Amino acid sequence: MTPFNPPGFTTAPTRFLFFTGKGGVGKTSLSTATAIALADAGQRVLLVSTDAASNLDDMLGITLSNQPVDVPGVPGLSVINIDPDAAAEAYRLRVLAQLDSNATETERHTVREQLSGACTTEIAAFDEFAALLAGEGDGARYDHVVFDTAPTGHTLRLLSLPKAWSGFLADNDRGASCLGPHSGLKMQEARFNAALQALSDPALTTVVLVTRPDPRPMQEAARTAEELRSLGLANQRLAINGVFHASDPNDPIAQAIEALGREAMATMPDTL
Repeated sequence: MTPFNPPGFTTAPTRFLFFTGKGGVGKTSLSTATAIALADAGQRVLLVSTDAASNLDDMLGITLSNQPVDVPGVPGLSVINIDPDAAAEAYRLRVLAQLDSNATETERHTVREQLSGACTTEIAAFDEFAALLAGEGDGARYDHVVFDTAPTGHTLRLLSLPKAWSGFLADNDRGASCLGPHSGLKMQEARFNAALQALSDPALTTVVLVTRPDPRPMQEAARTAEELRSLGLANQRLAINGVFHASDPNDPIAQAIEALGREAMATMPDTL
């Protein structure tokens, strides 16, 4: 099969593609367009939303689920929404299943209490994300996994978790945490390490920084680029969305808007 290169890619795209940026810059539009283009080229593609306020359902005319849903009219494309609450319950059941068969009902209740907080919900949602990166379950069936992420701050936290939790698992040999009792911690270690390896491998993962021709989102994209490099994600692309071109040379307002965009691109941060 001839490799397909979406706009902005001079080589075939990596298996994992993350679209991130300030809210409202067009991450969902660009990630969806890329996923559809890859599917149209014959690739098997999973489009993943990590945004609780995702509008992928409206854009594609489907009902989002925490299980892959095929997109009508686009053979090869499926969409999944990582639902934090559903992920947390599935995580709790997996941890409880790891307990010794002799564990009492009181001990099980204690573990469930440990796993009832916001920290567990966050790590459970991340656990599903990590499983896709580790090539487990649904993710193994696809040529490309495209992530339509929440605004920048949430994405940076999400992408920093593999390194943080891998270090915690390596150093913690007793007690409990919002991951559950230590007896269940090793259940996650291999998955988190595999996710960390995939994220830091430029042959596997690309981060597309989405911005608009405006100084504020460009400055945020520059800060994000630097923070991602510090996490080991150096394979980055920049997508400038919504570049305005005046169609009427006699319209002073349109000409002024175009000039603002040109100035923003000419003076973008050196990082970009």
